[in-house]
Parts: sequence; structure tokens; C-alpha cells
Amino acid sequence: MNNISLVIGRYLSARLPFYYGWVVVFAAGTTVFARMAPSVFVLGIFLSPMADAFGWSRTLIAGAVSVGAISSIFLSPVIGWAVDRYGARIILTVSMLILGVAVTSLAWATVPIFFYMGFATGRIVFHVPVQIGSGAVVSRWFVKKRGRAIGFLYLSGSVGGIVCIQVAAFAMSQWSIGAAWIALGITVFAVSVLPTLLLIVERPEDIGLLPDGLLEPEPDNVPGTVTVNLQAAPEPIEVDWTLRDAMGTKSLWVMVGVVGTLFMIQAGVSVHVGAFYQDRGLGLTAVATAITINGIVSGLGSLVWGAIIERTPIRWAMAFLMALSTVSTLMLFTVHTLLGAFFVSAVIGVVAAGGNVIPPVAYASYFGRRSIGSIRGIGETGVQIGQTIGPLLSGLAFDLNGSYQVAFLTFAIIALIGAGVVSLSKPPRCDGSAGIR
Repeated sequence: MNNISLVIGRYLSARLPFYYGWVVVFAAGTTVFARMAPSVFVLGIFLSPMADAFGWSRTLIAGAVSVGAISSIFLSPVIGWAVDRYGARIILTVSMLILGVAVTSLAWATVPIFFYMGFATGRIVFHVPVQIGSGAVVSRWFVKKRGRAIGFLYLSGSVGGIVCIQVAAFAMSQWSIGAAWIALGITVFAVSVLPTLLLIVERPEDIGLLPDGLLEPEPDNVPGTVTVNLQAAPEPIEVDWTLRDAMGTKSLWVMVGVVGTLFMIQAGVSVHVGAFYQDRGLGLTAVATAITINGIVSGLGSLVWGAIIERTPIRWAMAFLMALSTVSTLMLFTVHTLLGAFFVSAVIGVVAAGGNVIPPVAYASYFGRRSIGSIRGIGETGVQIGQTIGPLLSGLAFDLNGSYQVAFLTFAIIALIGAGVVSLSKPPRCDGSAGIR
């Protein structure tokens, strides 16, 4: 089957008026679109209806997010290695099949253990193979335009979040909770499986191209040689670290910690924001609209962040993002009206966009393309630890105090500390050392 994607890739690359790497972005983007079916925003739509229908606490339901994140911690390094060893295409294709089955099975999950099995499986796919595989394959196709490519990749995720929320809200309001899960499962299968299987090519070199489309091999008069368009060639600035060398740098672990903190806050807010808005008097349709606004802003913001990160030092972009996370979390306490919910959701969407775009660009820019899957596999453990803690902290705060105030204030303080830490960080040096000053 790998030969099919190579044949299709060579055929299309010779005939398309644009670089085939953008086809890879589209194909990988379908998996980022589909992974939103078990996203925390979609779960936010289900949170209150499921609690009412089954008598489950919000902490119990949110715990499925944490179980998926805990499981992902152990799988992340293995999947990262597998992406480097076997390629992102096969990993992503199998993952989409598993995701479709897992989401559909939730229609019959009326007891906690079956809900945990199905939703946690979906969250593992969300966290590990899609996050690592899609980012790795796109990073291999682009260097100078990597920010824009990653921005378009996560634009598809934002579109997927909007579509999945609307599909779930419509099916739930018209039929039932089970019908909503089935509709989401069908969406996963329809959108992602075939593009992933047929269109993803692992590296531009596999079909006679080079990153960014700026280097074009041309046959010369001598068999077996190529002529390179040096005028169009990018500067030789890319590095290629091994996983072992990358793990010896402080830069990697600062990124792991700060990004993990960011996603702890995002998960802690996102899982509960739908219920939080409903507690503030918003109806289900209004909540779905607020979350949809979040998705729209996140999608457009992905493109903006992609352009920014190509022109801004990574540490300053990340520090600004963490500071904005502090602001957006505190702004939740100002929500008393529908308009206020829409505005705060938009700001949270800007933060979510930065969280999607900056880390994959940062890891690839710091450590290169060769071992990017394995390095991302280590990096994503921080995300998964954060997403384990965040939802549980918010759920416990609500169950103990009847509000999210303690959790949200804690998140805001931690984000501000993270902004300070990352602003002092330095990129890894080529001799394998890195530092913070």
C-alpha cells in the first residue's frame, strides 16, 4: 500500500501547479480534523446532559480525559519511535480506524467503565499518533515555511472542532446522546481514512523533491546526476539532533514543562467551560455557539501564529502565549452575559491556536527533521501529564466548592510563572548543550 501513495504522489507532484507538500498538509489535516471528535470541547457539550442522564458527577466524566492522558504518557515515546521507523502514514491510517470505532462505541456506553474504555481510547489517538504523526510528516516537508504549514494543519483541527460540536449538538437535540456519538464516529471515517492512506508521502525526497519546494532536482546530461537551483536554495540552517542528544539539553525539558503547563490549563478550562457557561445561565445552543466561536478564532489564529513564529524567536512567542493564557483564564470570571462568553471564548481560541502551532515548530526548529517523531514522542509526555491534571483539578474544585474559582486562579498563576521561565530559556547549541539565563 505504501507504493500506492508513492505512485499517487509522483503522479500528482508532476501535474499540480503547486508543491506536493501542501497535499500532505491537507491529508495530515484530515486526521487533525477527525481527532476533534473526542476533544475536550466536544466533551463539554456532553458533560451536563450525560451527568443528568446517567447520574454521573462532572469529576467522573472528566476523569476519562485524564485516563486517556495517563495512558498516552506510556505510549507516546513508543509511537514517536514508530513514526520515525515505519512512517506517519501507516500510523495515522490505523489510528483513524481505531478512533472511528472508539467514538461510535460510546453510543452504548451507559456505565462508567465502558465510557472510560471508549473515550480514553479516543483521547489516546488524539494525544499521541495524530499529534506526533501529523506534525512530524508536515515538518519533514517544510523548513522555511514550516510555521505556515503547521498553521494550516491546525486550521483543519479548528474546523473539525466546529463541525464536531455542531454535529453533536444537532444530533443530541434531535435524537439522543447515543445518536450524537454515532454521528461523530461516521464523521471520523468519512473524512480521514482514505486521504491518509492514499495521499501521505513520508518525505519529499521519496518522490524526488526537497523541503519547501525550493530545491528542484533536474536531470543533467550525465545519468545519475542532478542539477540544483542554488538561487532558490534555502540557507543551510537546519540541524539534525538525535533523540539522545536532544534529551541531554535543558531546552527540551523547558519546552516539555512549559508546554505541559499550557495544556494543563487548556484541558482544565476546556473540559469544563461548557458546564461553566451553563452554570452562568447560558443554554445548550448558546454554549455550542460560544465554543464554535472559539474554534473559528483558533483556526484563523493558527494561520496568524504560523506567520508570527517564522519571524519571532520561539521563546518570546511562547512567553507571550503563556501570559495571554493567564489573562484569558482570569477573564472567565467576568462572564455574566452571552456577549461576554463569546468574547472570552475568542480569547481562549487565540491561546489554543498558539498552543497548537508553536510547540511542533519549536521542536522541529530546535532539533531538526531526522528524529522529530521520537523527540515529539518525549515532548508530548508533558502535554499528557498536564492534560491528566487539569480536568481533575477543575472537577474537584467544583465538586468540593461548587465553583471553579480555586482551579482557575491556580491556572492563571501557573501560566504567569511559565511565561517567566520560558522567556529566560535559550535554544540548544549545536555542540549539544543548552542553557537558561
